[in-house]
Amino acid sequence: MTFNPIKNPDGSYRVDIRFKEAYHSCYATDSWTCRSGNCGNRTSFVGGRVDSSPNGGSWCQTEAVMKRTVSNNSPFQLQQSSCCWIATSYNIYGGNWGLVTHIDLGERSDTSKPNRSPVATTLPIVRVPQNCARNYNLLSCDPDKDKVRCRYGILSANECGMCNQPAGFTLDQNTCTLSNAVNAARGFYAFELVMEDYPTQNITLTYTAMAPAARSRFFNASSNPPLSKIPLQFAVEVEAPAPSCIVGEYLPRFLHPTPHQGEHLQARVNQELEIRVKATATFSRITDVVFSGPLNSTKETTTTGEYVINWTPTSDNFGQHFPICFIAEGLNGSRNYQSEMRCVIVVVEAAGPRAHVTCTKDKMSVSIERATISGIHGDHLRLNNNASCAVSSNNTHVFTTFSLNGCGTQIEETDEHLLFKNTIVTFDNPKHIITRKNVFEIEVMCKYQKKSSITTKFDAHRPAVNFTERGFGSFSYQFEFYQSSTFSNIRNPSSYPLDYNVGDMIFMEIAPVNVVQNTEVFVESCVATPYDNPNYPISYPIITNGCGVDDTVKIYTSHQPNVKFRMEAFKFIGQYDQVFITCSIMICQANNPNTRCAQGCTNGTRVAPSSHVHKREAAIQTKSHFISQGPLRLRRSASFTDAISPSLNLNLVFMAGCVIAVVAMVCGMMVYKSRGSKVNYQLLKSDEI
Repeated sequence: MTFNPIKNPDGSYRVDIRFKEAYHSCYATDSWTCRSGNCGNRTSFVGGRVDSSPNGGSWCQTEAVMKRTVSNNSPFQLQQSSCCWIATSYNIYGGNWGLVTHIDLGERSDTSKPNRSPVATTLPIVRVPQNCARNYNLLSCDPDKDKVRCRYGILSANECGMCNQPAGFTLDQNTCTLSNAVNAARGFYAFELVMEDYPTQNITLTYTAMAPAARSRFFNASSNPPLSKIPLQFAVEVEAPAPSCIVGEYLPRFLHPTPHQGEHLQARVNQELEIRVKATATFSRITDVVFSGPLNSTKETTTTGEYVINWTPTSDNFGQHFPICFIAEGLNGSRNYQSEMRCVIVVVEAAGPRAHVTCTKDKMSVSIERATISGIHGDHLRLNNNASCAVSSNNTHVFTTFSLNGCGTQIEETDEHLLFKNTIVTFDNPKHIITRKNVFEIEVMCKYQKKSSITTKFDAHRPAVNFTERGFGSFSYQFEFYQSSTFSNIRNPSSYPLDYNVGDMIFMEIAPVNVVQNTEVFVESCVATPYDNPNYPISYPIITNGCGVDDTVKIYTSHQPNVKFRMEAFKFIGQYDQVFITCSIMICQANNPNTRCAQGCTNGTRVAPSSHVHKREAAIQTKSHFISQGPLRLRRSASFTDAISPSLNLNLVFMAGCVIAVVAMVCGMMVYKSRGSKVNYQLLKSDEI
């Protein structure tokens, strides 16, 4: 349980009290009684499911938010009157679990605000193999920057029901870290802890209906009571030994972009926060990421193996701190293993940029109020660092409209949705060496449910891609398809999508729109995907390290301003009728043996020279740039088409908010990211078509 007080204009106080419970089924109880003091009146109560798991005996965690209004800021205590127990195959624990929370709303002399409790959460059941030592950091964080300590509950104070201190475990009270000894007896262990906070300097608490009270920075439980006391109770299951305790073998190991333990993430009012979690294990298959977070948080899985935790703060959450903890679970045979528990703190700030995002069948339109992004020059914005995709502005708004398959828009797939994402960024004139503009990123997104059939509006020919780099200036390259190996008859852009039979030869060229003197182009890699996203999990390599890896690939040119190559048409196995081809290209100074272009095909045996340019050195090569074209559509026989149900196609139906439009529905949203702080994700706005 945690609490956060807000002083009302009439001198009374609104106290937001949040508490989590876990049972074998999903329900939130409201059995709190006033144990001492003036507990005021309950004005609202809402609860709901956070997350659940069939493992560890199965559990479901809920969170409830209870709001109370009290006439003054004198201390009071709440106690839950229900009985709780843990029933397992090894032990049965029962009794009244106490759950006393000491709430002190005194105004602090160091902040001139009411006292707030520490924030904490944990998974209800954490598991550890018997032969593996592990530390559980209970994320002791206090929004008033107080020192937080943890201890076992005391029976005489009604802080616990069993009041055991399980053998084989060590609690560091100063850091709130629980450690298990190797070879502790198998079974479930219940921990009934109390989290307390003490000021880091001597302060005075003042009250409206009682005398002031002094609090010392020195810990002394008898003469210097804590500012607040909140319960923190959970269970640890010691399981059978694991074949290995090395993290990343059987026990899952977290990967980027998972946030670090204790990291503080910024969230904004009415904007969705997105936390991405990814894990791996050599001998286990990652099956889930279970988490404990605030009410109304959700979880979704992407096809790239990331788990995305989403939560949208409301205006009531402004200025508050919210803990989110998560554990990755991996499966080997019938055995389930858990990773370490990792926790972060979400700090809710004021609302960010006000934006309007509209998604249609083939385009995304974005409009942002300039007053909400002060300090940003509208003429120094573009999409995805693509010079050909400018963002316009006037005195009141920044705005742009672009195709869902243009301007570097990326696609991400989850179990239920396809998401099209792009980023509005600031940029500098490449001739300038300093900047005085605020540097930021705004990510825009359209979300589509995977149903129905894909619109032909995605079947548009891609325009030339423009790049700008120091030493090379601005240059444009075009990816085109030709009818034959003579490369004399270009496929008409109006004929896209291009139809091929499996096995047909495809002739391709990447060439400058206007020849750049004394340069050559080098294709580092090409990959085929069923969507316009080179990082899509289903992909097929065509060229790697400058070498054709598909047996049908033939590269016609070498050390020229353009690249010509061919390959046989193919289709992806499954319900994919289209192919996009994306290549990574590099522009080099011609006839310079020190460039990557001069090396050609390396088969990964040679290291490319660095493209880093020291002061006063001339640039000899650019960084890598992506260029794509497609889709290529594979013809099907009538009998094959008739045999496939349209409902099986991995395609799109459109949605907007929760309101069904006549033709379709679409969800448009925006993500604001500040480069000057840690990366964080928030929903800016959602609008119907």
